[in-house]
Amino acid sequence: MYTSRLFAGVCVGVMLLSTMCCGGNGPDCGVNGLNVGPSTATVDHMAAAPGNSQTFNASFQVKNNSGCPAVTAALVNSNWTVSDPSVHLSSSPSTHVTATCTAAVSNPVAITATPADGEMFIGKASLTCN
Repeated sequence: MYTSRLFAGVCVGVMLLSTMCCGGNGPDCGVNGLNVGPSTATVDHMAAAPGNSQTFNASFQVKNNSGCPAVTAALVNSNWTVSDPSVHLSSSPSTHVTATCTAAVSNPVAITATPADGEMFIGKASLTCN
């Protein structure tokens, strides 16, 4: 129930953002990207749960042009992927994902989100598994 309300709220927010300042010579105030937070994280794969995991969230990035109203970014229901199979993700799509390190990896792992509604934005974060 909470997820469906949150998703409906996000959809309404996106519709409002897309219609703001849309006439004539007004500023461009729409969405221009997807942020994933935290942008970087490090966890110890040997730690007991939840110490071997990091939760990430996705939110729309809005244009901050002069004349645009202040907007608080809403969480975005997203499909999540990971660049290394030793990192397991909780279920997707969702506004949050938990990445669990099952082994140490030599390079940071990319955590990627794309909006589940088909918007053409991509957000990325980096996870280091020690």
